[in-house]
Amino acid sequence: MKAETDIRGALREWVLKTSTKITAGELKDDMPIIEERIITSLQIMDLILFLEQLTGRSIDVAQLRPGVFRSIDAIYKNFFEDGSDER
Repeated sequence: MKAETDIRGALREWVLKTSTKITAGELKDDMPIIEERIITSLQIMDLILFLEQLTGRSIDVAQLRPGVFRSIDAIYKNFFEDGSDER
């Protein structure tokens, strides 16, 4: 698996590429990216596909918990930290 800094960098890059509402200097890892409308709910499926590529495993959307996509911090915690359960 990639290093945490690489994963967080890839997540930031994806958000910046996907959104036209924020610049690199404004994006923080704890920023609520959906609540702030940086990405839309329609873009979540693209994010899931991106996460599947980064993790190398499929994500069972039926098992996802509310808040797993709240911020880059939440995404990292839920999908990349040791023992993450994707829910």
